Amino acid sequence: MPIHLGATHVPVVIAGVISTSGVGRHSYAVDGELTENNGFLYTRRGGFVDLGHTRDYADIAAYLATRLRPLLARGAGTIDLGPKGAERIVRVLRAVPAEDVARTSDLIAIRVTFHLSVWAELVQYYGLTKFRAAEEIYSSFTPDDLYSNLLGAHLGVAALESALPYDHAMDLALSTTFERLGAVSQAETRRTLDQLAGRWWSPKHAWPSYQIAIRRSYVMGPKVPPTLAPADVIATEGDPVVLTVPQTDDQGIPLPEYYALAIEPHAHELIRFPREEMGKPLGEPDLPRLTDEVRRAIEAGIPNPPPERLEAGIHGSVAHYVTGIRLLELSGLGGVQGSGEGNVRGMGGGGLELVRGDTRGGDFGVLKIDVMHAPERGLMAGFTFFQSDALWFCHDPETRELRPPLVSLLGPCAPGEWFGLGGAIGEAILDGGTGRAALRPIRLAGVLNPLGNGQSASYDAVRLLLHLGGALEHIWSEDREGRTIPRTGGSLSFLVRSPSRQVELRGATGYRLDPAKPRDGVFESDVRLSYNFVVGRSQVAGRPGELVPFGLGSVGLRGSYSYWARPQNAFPELAAPFVSVDQPGTWQLLLTATLGLQKLTF
Repeated sequence: MPIHLGATHVPVVIAGVISTSGVGRHSYAVDGELTENNGFLYTRRGGFVDLGHTRDYADIAAYLATRLRPLLARGAGTIDLGPKGAERIVRVLRAVPAEDVARTSDLIAIRVTFHLSVWAELVQYYGLTKFRAAEEIYSSFTPDDLYSNLLGAHLGVAALESALPYDHAMDLALSTTFERLGAVSQAETRRTLDQLAGRWWSPKHAWPSYQIAIRRSYVMGPKVPPTLAPADVIATEGDPVVLTVPQTDDQGIPLPEYYALAIEPHAHELIRFPREEMGKPLGEPDLPRLTDEVRRAIEAGIPNPPPERLEAGIHGSVAHYVTGIRLLELSGLGGVQGSGEGNVRGMGGGGLELVRGDTRGGDFGVLKIDVMHAPERGLMAGFTFFQSDALWFCHDPETRELRPPLVSLLGPCAPGEWFGLGGAIGEAILDGGTGRAALRPIRLAGVLNPLGNGQSASYDAVRLLLHLGGALEHIWSEDREGRTIPRTGGSLSFLVRSPSRQVELRGATGYRLDPAKPRDGVFESDVRLSYNFVVGRSQVAGRPGELVPFGLGSVGLRGSYSYWARPQNAFPELAAPFVSVDQPGTWQLLLTATLGLQKLTF
């Protein structure tokens, strides 16, 4: 399947087909990504099954059943399920007889889990996404979604009731279920997908495009049948396995009498959320109506959101493009540099960064090269393999599992993270005038976020970060032998962006020293004021009516000051790229400009 990165057409094949012999071991714990092998497989009695969805909703159902039991026993209590386009809370309304608590908890868990999965499909359409231009609207309500989700909910509570440990019970349940459903081989699943091209999905359109998915399924119960491929593509063996959404307990009492699912949408995060629904609390009775509205909208063609509805609390056409992952960014700067002795010299240069990320999960850069020239110092060059001010840990919004930084960029995360990691790997500087070279193999810092808004929408607009860590540096020069210098210290940084995201102010200050020689210390400070703007607009193939700018430009003013007790050991971290290596105090005042190519941004 071809995909788009931003507006760039990239012919990448996404091969998510697996076989029943290679599903791996189920793991409720955080190491599940290492032991599980998830993907699609076709079954003759259950259609396509997305094993990743099945596993996820199995764990959610098991979690809910466990949490519900004490609450249903006493007849009161709430379960906060974390945010996913909304605040989602289960409120217990009445008690269940002691002998029925376990069974009723399981039934309610299956029902609630399924309705949570319906809400997940809705918010995909409404525009909830982690990365711009990677919207999951295009996979909303595909034929495998609701069936795989409900299948997982049933398997999760069954595994919970097993005498075996939960993970082992899930392994056994998956094996027997796929045998019962008539799972076919990996090659047969792939052949079936190929045969359905032009019927269920369009090979003519690149992802993301709403025209990829031709066939969808919106059935919400009480019975959810599988969507089977036509008989001329693959034969069905036996009757289709129809799944049920529990309606009553074993005594015939409607399950909604025991609980209420409250959904309070974060309308500002959902760019297609109906205006007439804003501010209204939702519940299970609203889901069929919303699903039908989405069905009609998809069948009529997906509209683009108005520019002012792009993100939380922001306005204008620039804001949508400031954050994201950019595959190429160019920069240039020029100005003056001065020292404590009053010497002022002109300087100028530029840089190139292969990958630049600015997301709610943190920022990062990969393969950055800086080049600068000053008459008295000649050509100076800097290189960084990987660097980040902060990458936040991630708690899954549903299972609360903890993901490490960087990996957290790949999945949904609950807002409110306050601790992360920052630093760099593989930094180097070469000073052409003196022949001095410096290498910093690693720089690592723990990062505290007093605002507690990591992974949150507000992180796009305001940041306040405290860094504490250390680095290892190697310095060589023509007049001195090589020396290794450990450094430790801390810094404070901030970022503030206007609601339009056109104006941003950044600043940082910090102090570091050599713990073995405390007099070898450095104070650094840096302030940057920038103005962001879009450059050019063009039509995006496969997305009618959508115009994407050629690039995101920025111009600004940057001022920095640093004081090195031993300037010959200088290796700047916060200040502008290059400082004096013979004068303790250095100030720089620079005009800056950057251009990020939006067609290589997602």
